[in-house]
Amino acid sequence: MTSAPVSPSPLEEIHAALKEHNPFAQAPILKASHVWGKGFPDVESLNAHASDAVFQALGKIRSGRYSTTSILITAQDGTGKTHIISRIRHRLQAQGGALFVYANQFDDLNRAKQGFQSLLADGLSNIGRQGMTQWQELATMMANDAIKAANLQAQFLPAERLIKKFEDADEDQAKKWINQLTKAFRKARSVKNPDVVRAIFWTLCDDQASYASNWLGGKELAQYKANELSLPTQSQSFDTVLQVLALISEYNELVICFDELDVPECNDGGLHKAQVIAGLVKELFENLHRGVILSVMMPGIWNEKVKQMPAGVWSRMTAIGEPYDLQYMNGDNVIELVARFLQEFYAEKHLIPPHALYPFDEHQLKELGRERLTARRVLVWCRENCKPPEVDIGNRHLPHQGITESEETPSEAESNFDEVELAFNNEIDGELGTRLDNNSVIANALFFGFQTLVDQTVERVSVESVSTGVKKRGGKDKYLNFKILGKEDEKDVCIGVAVLQHDGGRALGAGLRQLLDEENNFGLTRGCLVRSKNKSISSFIKKTYIEPLCSKGGEFVDLKEEEIKPLIAINAVYEKREVDYNLTEKQIFDFIAQKGAEKLLGSHNPLLQEILSDPSYQVPSIESEPEALVESDDSETDSDELQTADMENLSELTVNG
Repeated sequence: MTSAPVSPSPLEEIHAALKEHNPFAQAPILKASHVWGKGFPDVESLNAHASDAVFQALGKIRSGRYSTTSILITAQDGTGKTHIISRIRHRLQAQGGALFVYANQFDDLNRAKQGFQSLLADGLSNIGRQGMTQWQELATMMANDAIKAANLQAQFLPAERLIKKFEDADEDQAKKWINQLTKAFRKARSVKNPDVVRAIFWTLCDDQASYASNWLGGKELAQYKANELSLPTQSQSFDTVLQVLALISEYNELVICFDELDVPECNDGGLHKAQVIAGLVKELFENLHRGVILSVMMPGIWNEKVKQMPAGVWSRMTAIGEPYDLQYMNGDNVIELVARFLQEFYAEKHLIPPHALYPFDEHQLKELGRERLTARRVLVWCRENCKPPEVDIGNRHLPHQGITESEETPSEAESNFDEVELAFNNEIDGELGTRLDNNSVIANALFFGFQTLVDQTVERVSVESVSTGVKKRGGKDKYLNFKILGKEDEKDVCIGVAVLQHDGGRALGAGLRQLLDEENNFGLTRGCLVRSKNKSISSFIKKTYIEPLCSKGGEFVDLKEEEIKPLIAINAVYEKREVDYNLTEKQIFDFIAQKGAEKLLGSHNPLLQEILSDPSYQVPSIESEPEALVESDDSETDSDELQTADMENLSELTVNG
């Protein structure tokens, strides 16, 4: 029996929905959140040759044709470079076949290896195919190898069962299992650094997983936490990266994707970001045992920057052959893309349109496809023209290029202003997550925020300049991020700002010593520590550094997500203004001036105001971290050999329950 056809929803309801919310209102720019989370609707036929190349390479690795290869995609802005990466990630998550790492934002190009260590750890902390993190997928394979090496008669233990066992165990039992798994694993595989193995096993314990991942990413742990996990306080080393890659290769393939290589960033030696990453790709290519390295960039960057390097470097980015070029959209691609966006929109609104492309028509979109447009430009056109017919009779137009600022009409200028807001909203969307603990991300956002205040007076401080050259001869410093120079009540002021979100005491202490500036290396009139007050501090750090800093007129400014988030967003818009958003510096600064009060930007941002405000001379209330207990000399822990008691205890991990 056939069901009756479903009638379309009343047009007035559809038109009301379109007026209330444009289905294409989202900025047509993919971010890391789209790669890891919900992506844009995917037109799988578009540039399938590029994404298929990655999966074909994985198949050849599995069949033994080669162990590792690299692929390069070159394409103009908006043709879908990041979209290809997102497609690969989501297909791997749905079907399995490899672990996945997305490497896009390197905070300090002078320390690219350390930056990749952090990106590797963060990437493996994302959910994989089985509903748990990729770290936990790796730890499960390693744990089963360890149990087998211990001659325990047990079937394969799935990840969810191991995680549940650790969840139900007390702290002492969990620590014993971790130590015993580490010992047993060393019998199964050659291990250069047992601490790396131990940290990976700790990711099976949800309460400790984030600390273990931070340690694997090179971040310093507080001493008490390092003692809990039986780890050194820090493991910032490329050797850690190489060991993690080797362990992954024992069990699975790995896909590493490098993106955002077109932004105009350089290291202190003058090398462009793409050139710095090319050197990193070379090292990874020579040390990755089972995997694919994918890089995406514009043809100009490839030809004018990367290919000017020695062939031994650039050739490692495209071992599989010539770069893959991405194609512009044709009529069929345009129709499929628009239909997918509208399908999601109407389903969310519980509406049934007259046809899948409404309020557009197929002929109109076919014509659009003849213009050889990028996906980004098609989506911009859809945003401008997706209106109920009665609102837009005769006004729909094909996209046009080349409008100069002098030719803009008032409505066009207003449209450009809206483009900045659209870009800002795109960047501010979502939670900060681990970026709130990223000193460089916070410092860069603050630095740009103060650049927008030059020649303005805020909190009685007239800001004259902002500089990252904090030393007397203009050199940079690892911990003191920048100086604010100006006048306060006609007196010269030099405020040093250091973002110190470190958990460990060594880096925090080193940064605070710079802020105290007791040897006058930086010429500071006062130092300002920017740090979340909900992060605990040891009593030693508080007494030795925080109290003297505050008593001398320095400040401890609380880092709050709602105050830094707008600054991170507008800084991202500024950094991507040419490559992604097609905006000018003037447009962005005008937006800050006009929308600052509404968006908490410029002189209206409470965090910037607090840094410039008069010091309170008061030590804020800060939670004290637990004291680091001295570890007892435990012969069981120190021994590399599994004892009978170890075997009995480890066998409890294999018991179902």
